[in-house]
Amino acid sequence: MMVNYFNEVRNKNIVIKFFLVLSTLFITSTSFHSFAQISETKVVDNSSLNFVSREKIELLSNIACNNFSDLAKAYQQKFVNKMSEWSRVNLSKANYQTAFYPFSGPDVVTVMSIYPKANYYVLVADQAPEYEYIKHPEKMSGKSQAFECQMISNFSQRGYYLTNDLNGKNGPTPRFIKLLIYNIAFSGSKILEMNLLKVDVKGLIVPAEPQDDPNGVRFILENKEGNRITLDYLKADLSNQGLDKHKDFLRAFERKSSQVVLLKSASHLLQNDYFSIMKDTLVKNAKWITQDETGLDIIPLAETFNLELYGKFISPNGLWAKSPSAQRLAEYYSRHPSKEDLPFLLGYEKKGGSMLMVGERK
Repeated sequence: MMVNYFNEVRNKNIVIKFFLVLSTLFITSTSFHSFAQISETKVVDNSSLNFVSREKIELLSNIACNNFSDLAKAYQQKFVNKMSEWSRVNLSKANYQTAFYPFSGPDVVTVMSIYPKANYYVLVADQAPEYEYIKHPEKMSGKSQAFECQMISNFSQRGYYLTNDLNGKNGPTPRFIKLLIYNIAFSGSKILEMNLLKVDVKGLIVPAEPQDDPNGVRFILENKEGNRITLDYLKADLSNQGLDKHKDFLRAFERKSSQVVLLKSASHLLQNDYFSIMKDTLVKNAKWITQDETGLDIIPLAETFNLELYGKFISPNGLWAKSPSAQRLAEYYSRHPSKEDLPFLLGYEKKGGSMLMVGERK
């Protein structure tokens, strides 16, 4: 009897251990991706890295536009509050921690408003944040200050930046790091920490070492709700030529695009063959895509995602009036009912007003 009793206990323990191992494997497999995302934003020893001191952050964050607080308040009322409420209602099913925003320019605030549940934002565009200014803000030139203030004023009214303004074709080249910081302030967030970033060969976004050529900048923020969030901005060429040259960036974007993606005011670039790698990456990986008419072509979008349409689409901004992709989208909108008009302005000015499509992977 005693032997049988011990055998029974031993067998039960074996069964219990077996199920514990199974449950551990399940948790590990389902959590690995989230862990991999979070591990890149872990606290690091800043003594040996390109960490930006508190004094330098204060110098960089100095706001020189006289009416900035009025502009920020107006933007919050006209855009942020309405976008956040729209997201609460229409994106409530989306489950995410990381939000990916390619072709972002310095527009921090829109992605934070559309995807407010994220604790990690990754923005990518081809403008470089001035790394020397970040390291030595006391040397920062102020010759573009007035133009930057005008850009911020225009953004507060229309909600997007002109590419020619960002590239210095309509005036002095703006300090991109200042535009990023102005947009963080527009979101109601405070900068707690900053450091320079690199993308390693595995596609991990990690703090840059002093000897590295940086690929971007990381902001640790406290948002207006008091939550601590991470925002990475990466400077990258998203064309096929750029991604063929930098496979490490492509690996990073494949991972960062696996949850939710925002495409807005993207100059219709993803609708061209020479951006097909980035297009294929988003189609393959994203669980949710929220975009205006300048994002993915309607054919791969509708094939891959269940779509809900918002607003009207008749034709694009005049610069892309002859776009075949825009014509396909206008036809799609004519055959599929829109759920409702958008309660806020978004994207380029065009006949029919603002529109968005929300896609959930089929």
